[in-house]
Amino acid sequence: MPETTSPTDATGSDPQRIGQLLRAKLEQLAAEESALFEASLEPTAPVQYGKRAGDHVAESADRLARSRTAGELEKLEEEVRAGLAKLEAGTYGICEGCQRPIPEARLEVLAWATRCVDCQSSLRR
Repeated sequence: MPETTSPTDATGSDPQRIGQLLRAKLEQLAAEESALFEASLEPTAPVQYGKRAGDHVAESADRLARSRTAGELEKLEEEVRAGLAKLEAGTYGICEGCQRPIPEARLEVLAWATRCVDCQSSLRR
């Protein structure tokens, strides 16, 4: 009997496996966001500023860090969803900047990448 193979995307990778990886990443991010939200619901003392604020500096720093982390998680979730959308549209592995294939090594490390390294670097400048 001939061996059957899965259809491949623009990179030659198995779209089903990539979809599973991306969905698993979304689940991980949702769990992290949930844990972060639960930590922020713990009863805390009011944030104070002034001469006697020393006891509350660590708590203020923690709140700021959780807020910043939540923003980063949301941004990463958007990137993973964009990768899934490209997979569903059949354009996974094609750079949004130059329209060339994204190197397989980059996608292995960052499955939700929508740009090659050069285009991503020029975007950040």
